[in-house]
Amino acid sequence: MMPEAPVHTELQDLEEHALEHLAEQGLPTEESMAEAPVIEEPIPVLRMAFVVGFPVIAAAVMAGGIFIGVSPRFFAAVAGVLGLALGVYVRRIKQPVLINVAIVGGIILIGVIVSLPAGSMANILDLGKFIKDSVQNGGVRNPPVAFDLGWHAILGWMMASLGFAAAWVGLEMRRPAIGIMASLPVVMITAITVPDSQKLASGIACLVLFVIGLALLSGADIDSESEKRSLAFEIRRAAKALPIIAAITGALFLLGQTSILFPPTVYDPSKSANKPKYIPLTDVPDRVLFTVASTFPGPWRTGSLDVYENNAWRLPPPGELDIGEVPADGIVDSELSPGILATFKIEGLTGVVLPGLSNPYGVVASGPVINFDKRNSTFRLAEGSNAKGLEYTVVGARIPSIDELKLVTAPPPKELAKYLEIPPPPPAVVALLAKAPKTSPWDTLDFVRNSFLDVVIADGEGRPKDVPPSRVQDMLAGSKKGTPYEIVAAQAMLARWAGVPSRMGYGFDGGNCPGTVQQPTKDHPCSDPKAPLEVRPKQGASFMEVYFPTYKWLPVLGQPRQSTSNLSNENTQQNQDLLASDDISVKVFFPIATDPARFLFEQIRYYVLIALPIIFLLLAMYFAIPVIRKLIRRSKRRAWAMDQGFPQRIGVAYAEFRDLCMDLGYRFNSDTPLMFLDRVVPDDEHTEFAWLVTRCLWGDLQNQVTIEDALAAEELSRTMRKRLGQAHAVTLRVVAAVSRLSLKQSYAPGLNIPVKSRRKDSKVGLKHAA
Repeated sequence: MMPEAPVHTELQDLEEHALEHLAEQGLPTEESMAEAPVIEEPIPVLRMAFVVGFPVIAAAVMAGGIFIGVSPRFFAAVAGVLGLALGVYVRRIKQPVLINVAIVGGIILIGVIVSLPAGSMANILDLGKFIKDSVQNGGVRNPPVAFDLGWHAILGWMMASLGFAAAWVGLEMRRPAIGIMASLPVVMITAITVPDSQKLASGIACLVLFVIGLALLSGADIDSESEKRSLAFEIRRAAKALPIIAAITGALFLLGQTSILFPPTVYDPSKSANKPKYIPLTDVPDRVLFTVASTFPGPWRTGSLDVYENNAWRLPPPGELDIGEVPADGIVDSELSPGILATFKIEGLTGVVLPGLSNPYGVVASGPVINFDKRNSTFRLAEGSNAKGLEYTVVGARIPSIDELKLVTAPPPKELAKYLEIPPPPPAVVALLAKAPKTSPWDTLDFVRNSFLDVVIADGEGRPKDVPPSRVQDMLAGSKKGTPYEIVAAQAMLARWAGVPSRMGYGFDGGNCPGTVQQPTKDHPCSDPKAPLEVRPKQGASFMEVYFPTYKWLPVLGQPRQSTSNLSNENTQQNQDLLASDDISVKVFFPIATDPARFLFEQIRYYVLIALPIIFLLLAMYFAIPVIRKLIRRSKRRAWAMDQGFPQRIGVAYAEFRDLCMDLGYRFNSDTPLMFLDRVVPDDEHTEFAWLVTRCLWGDLQNQVTIEDALAAEELSRTMRKRLGQAHAVTLRVVAAVSRLSLKQSYAPGLNIPVKSRRKDSKVGLKHAA
């Protein structure tokens, strides 16, 4: 038999003596530390705000670079800082409903505050209109764009949302590293749009700001229990890091001079030609867009489609536009000879492009700065959008005569080769070109163009669409029908096949006489040639433009000789010079006697269709009331429990679980948590939840409940409710959501009394249910 091991009584006595000595000195022992409540260490709010704030300012620097000037970066930074302040303030609010209201209202208010310096109070009240104009104009301009009122609001709301999100993640969720990363997507997305001249400087500034935020984060470990570093230590460490930051900045500057940092892009959207957007004339409100006073009948040009690609005419690539400020003397092409004057006055036209002439010599204007696009031959505002009352005069080149054009035999310049790019012609065009005279480019063009217009019949609306060579073949030798857009596109294609550089111009043609109807003259729609014409959306037109050396781009308006009849009441263009084709379609109506009973049925159906949406809306409101009441009740309960203490939080968590069981049909309100275990199938998580609630509210832990117990109960309640919902069909979950059962027979009715009537030290109302 083995002898028993000796008991180390001396060691035990020594340990007991040490514990008694610690107790006498008031020092903490292992048992006392285990029993002590865990106190959550407060987060350094100001420091964490600086940690996430520097990256937000970096995002503001990059986002503001999309706009003209330095002020957009300042306004973006102000909006971001205000968003950070909103995130810090909202943390103090206890009511969830008030938190949501404060977040939404605060972000909206920040956007309005940032917009105030850019407009009057009347403009602020009509902010939606300016936002819409800014978004529409932003798609037709290259960065940097004008920082107008609409962009003030959009940038303010975006940066305020970013600042709030960074502060909320860093402070409330205690994840400052993720709060820093929240600004990174904004920096990356906006960096793509920043002009090339500003990318390097903006990138270096963003890098420095991110580094500062990371440096502050490294000295602010919010979960560390070690001794906090002093301010002097932080300053010394930051001073040591400055040379490193300067070295990195210098290296980036040197690399920015090469193609290492900014290599050539594989695909550049600014180099891509896009199709024009189409807006039906019926969707455009009829209004006066602008007035024009000129002896020249038009057209009034606003742009061109000069790229033929993939069987479609496309807008010139944004990156290939040659836009520059109009010189002080107003002359944009001194090689031309002035000969036409047209005075424009903006009324209801939006956007940044100013109507003009096809071959401008110069412009005379006062007020806003005007740019000129040499490729598109258009004038546009450098900042802002068209405003009512803006008046300017465009000087156009002299229009040559037909005889002068016939004398032009020189080939087009080599730089215009892109305006001759076109697929091979179809057989009908080849045959037409074989018959055309070769005395001059104009004679060839004039022959094929007029031969085409003699054959084709206008049919349909002018919606932009693909026009492949096969479609031109069909208009010449097939159906011989085409829409107005297809006819103009085919003329431009015929010009290229004839060896003449061409493009499709678009804008407006003609106009209406103001006031009463006047008798038109031969050269002007009004009896008074000096009367300004009112140009409306229905005057929108497309036309062919061709290039001849010496005279450059000239508009050539040609219309088919025939058109199909249009019996609709839609707002369309009308031309009295077009003849109806031989193919006439007529709508015939036959009177039919209707049955009175059917008429009554249609009347009943009409009112039923009107009443059904109202009934459905009322039913939806009726079923939504319990959902809203439950949300409000849950919000009030949780807010009350947060103020009361940990046992109350546990009681509220369990009551939410039992109320969901009630809505799903498990009516056992008199059961205690442990009794309720026998009602359902065994589940380890449910058992743990029931015992935790029982011990903390009525058992051995009721006087020493910790925050870990409360958090565990809330997590168990959440997972149990989630699993309980997933165990039932979707239809039953919907029924439970709109059920009023838990409102009428709540598991813990003591929790439903007003908050003010509860005592601070009152036990949770679960005892009423027990």
